[in-house]
Amino acid sequence: MAMAQYSAAELERLRERWLAPPHDPAALDGCPSFGEFLRQRLAEVAALLARPADQSEPPVDWEKKRPRLRAAWEKSAEPLFRRTMAELAAAGLEAVLPLPPAQYSIREPVDLRGADCRGASFLGAHLENADFTGAELSGADFRAARCLETRFAQANCREATFAGAECQFARFDGAQLDNASFAGTDCSMVRFDRARLKQAGFGDAKCYATAFHGALLANAELAGMRINHFTTFGTPGEQLAAKSSKQPPANARQEGDDWYIVELLPLWLKAAEVNAAIRQLLKGHGYFIEADEYQYQEMVCRRHLLQASRLFRFYDWFFKDLIFGYGLKWKRPFITLLVIITLWGIGFFLHFYGSGTPLASSLGNGFYYSVISFTTLGLGNAQELTGFWPKFLICSEALLGTILMPIFLLAYARKILQD
Repeated sequence: MAMAQYSAAELERLRERWLAPPHDPAALDGCPSFGEFLRQRLAEVAALLARPADQSEPPVDWEKKRPRLRAAWEKSAEPLFRRTMAELAAAGLEAVLPLPPAQYSIREPVDLRGADCRGASFLGAHLENADFTGAELSGADFRAARCLETRFAQANCREATFAGAECQFARFDGAQLDNASFAGTDCSMVRFDRARLKQAGFGDAKCYATAFHGALLANAELAGMRINHFTTFGTPGEQLAAKSSKQPPANARQEGDDWYIVELLPLWLKAAEVNAAIRQLLKGHGYFIEADEYQYQEMVCRRHLLQASRLFRFYDWFFKDLIFGYGLKWKRPFITLLVIITLWGIGFFLHFYGSGTPLASSLGNGFYYSVISFTTLGLGNAQELTGFWPKFLICSEALLGTILMPIFLLAYARKILQD
């Protein structure tokens, strides 16, 4: 399901509504704004949940701990939280923008878009269909919460903890999740597209069919993540950022300008490290074909770290990447050999056709001699191949065939073994 992103102006409107005064201040216990009333009530909720038994010390068996935490929420905090939302609506809190429809309607949706919930406690909370889009949630506690199809898109969730939560079908599109914890979280079918996940922890998190397209994953803890073949990472955000970064001036190295080292290289280096971490994660779970794609991306990133002449960089790109695919893409050398056979076949065809051979015979001879030359089977001293031009074609194609055939066979054998 596609998620519409709010513009900066729309997010500002959603946040400003919390600063507005209620029509009847007495309806909100005399609070001057909706946001102040919400903060007071969330503080009361946190006080109700702050019990020694609720403190989680790793390692935690969340299967056993979730029922206790949720029972505590239902008994102590759920009535107050639901009453708070009803009072906000009755006091005139505007929706400003319509809530997007839910794919799975589980509970009555809670509209907390743009709200300031910093440090709030939702320990064991039932937050199905809640919408925190654009909200301030830094340091918030969502441990053991039920966040099925809950929206956290474009929200600030830095240092928030979702440990042990059930977040199936939740949306974190464009969210700020640096240093967030998803230890033991069920993130199946979650969307982390374009989210910032620097130093986020996914120890023992279940990430089946989870999408990380364009996510910033620098230094994220991925080793303990549980994935399946539907889990997709896309192109890491560090690589996207590096591609769009400003190139250094041509005379940077001659002038001793360290901008090239300080600003550009770390982006490609981080991208390479992220690809390497994802590759190890996929290989650890047995997804070798998918791991090859990230090994290829890692090699591309490391190519951009080369401080060499333009000629060497062109060689590295043209031969190692474009033609060979760093030995990880078997189709590239295969397509290359087909192109070479075709081009050299046309060269042989022109030789024969220029000698007065009929068109059909010239085409047949051209491609026959091209295949024979490429596979290095040898032609002997063929009478019809005298002169510099055909001998040049034979020698050059034989050399290319000697190089390309082993690379193609190696890459293709690697793919077959991994299948």
